Amino acid sequence: MLNRFKEYISGFKNNYLADPIFHNNEKQANKMMVVVLIISGILLITVWLGSEAGIFQFARDIVDSAVIQGLVEIVLLWAAAHAVKEDAWWLKYLLLIGSVFVYSRIDMIFTHKAALIMVIPTICSCRYFSHRLTLWMAALSSATFALSATYGATYGLLNLNDLTLPIGTTMTTTGKFIDSAVEAVGYDPALYTQNTLVFSYLPKWLLFTLVAVISTIIAKWGREMVLTQKSMAEKEAHALTELSLARRIQAGALPSQFPAFPDREDIDIYATMTPAREVGGDFYDFFLIDHDHLGLVIADVSGKGVPAALFMMESKIIIRNNAMAGMSPGQVLEAVNHQICNNNQEDMFITVWLGILDLRTGLLTASNAGHEYPAVQHAGGSFELFKDRHSFVIGGLEDVRYHEYEMHLEPGSRLFLYTDGIPEASDFQHTLFGTDRMLAALNREPSASPRTILENVETRIRQFVAREEQFDDMTMLCLEYRG
Repeated sequence: MLNRFKEYISGFKNNYLADPIFHNNEKQANKMMVVVLIISGILLITVWLGSEAGIFQFARDIVDSAVIQGLVEIVLLWAAAHAVKEDAWWLKYLLLIGSVFVYSRIDMIFTHKAALIMVIPTICSCRYFSHRLTLWMAALSSATFALSATYGATYGLLNLNDLTLPIGTTMTTTGKFIDSAVEAVGYDPALYTQNTLVFSYLPKWLLFTLVAVISTIIAKWGREMVLTQKSMAEKEAHALTELSLARRIQAGALPSQFPAFPDREDIDIYATMTPAREVGGDFYDFFLIDHDHLGLVIADVSGKGVPAALFMMESKIIIRNNAMAGMSPGQVLEAVNHQICNNNQEDMFITVWLGILDLRTGLLTASNAGHEYPAVQHAGGSFELFKDRHSFVIGGLEDVRYHEYEMHLEPGSRLFLYTDGIPEASDFQHTLFGTDRMLAALNREPSASPRTILENVETRIRQFVAREEQFDDMTMLCLEYRG
């Protein structure tokens, strides 16, 4: 029997410590109960002072006894809570059971006038989100309520509504209990007690029962709500962890070591990609096809988030593999479009600018699949948009021919590539950043290094949008051809 009792008590303790969420919730609920008890103590003191001043017509001996006992109980409960800092598995039972007895003192003073005050401990127990605890509190409060009602009907205030007396009957203060006073006017004390319990207390007890049932339901729903929120929080945390990992993987898939080609003095290149979400659909790439040819790619996948990121990774690999096979930019895009269209169940598409630069001559051969116009700065000049001929986006239609064009870069020329997140960045008035502001930022220091040029553009965008949320990925690449 002793072992079973220990296991029973251990179960309460383990339930309290098992889940940090409910552990912290019970600490907060215990603090709430201490505040409720302190307020109850203030009420008892107010009743006592009012009784002493003659404001309340209560039986003095009942008030003195109930107030003293109630205040002692409140002080002891406060001391216990303070000693363990609201952090003990057994404290909630002590506070709730103690509150039942405190409110029974108040009920004895007010009798039928404030009988429903006994429902407060049951309502407070909802805060612990345990319907079993609320049921036990309802049962204990109901039993105490019944005892308090019987005591109040016998020794509390006299309720004339429960008496049927002949006209002209005079009631005088006898200093005796109710039964003696009732008997003194020729009325049956047992009948008076019965009338008091039936007409004064029974309706309140029925209402008390309804509140107890509702409190039990609220406690159960509250626990389910907390468990649901906990599950959602865990899933969200898991998703954020996976997205963070995906972001690191995506960032690792893009060239990020700068200077990119430290052993070469004929080119300088710098690029950045800032996703609007944890992962994005933009990407850039640059790679040496052979010693004398450099591949340059910038692209923007339709959509955002994880689907766009996966599509981006697939497209990047296909583009690089075909370019490394020695194809021209138009041939690469045709091959990529064919591969993507054959397996594009989500109907996603991608805009791509692909160029191959002959590092010996500065001849740039490029093809544009629905992407933004590049910006070019020839030696000694300023950045200007190069309005090249666009072909259709990748993944939109099969058997599309992609046009090529050529451009000659002299030593000292610079090429700036970007996605639509740059000109379409907007401020709080939904005004777009636009290509004019972009060109102004590029020409702020036209002779600066590619890294400084991108930093100037990024700074200008940040100043323009201020605190507005970024809705699109922003990707930039700048190449300086030194020859």
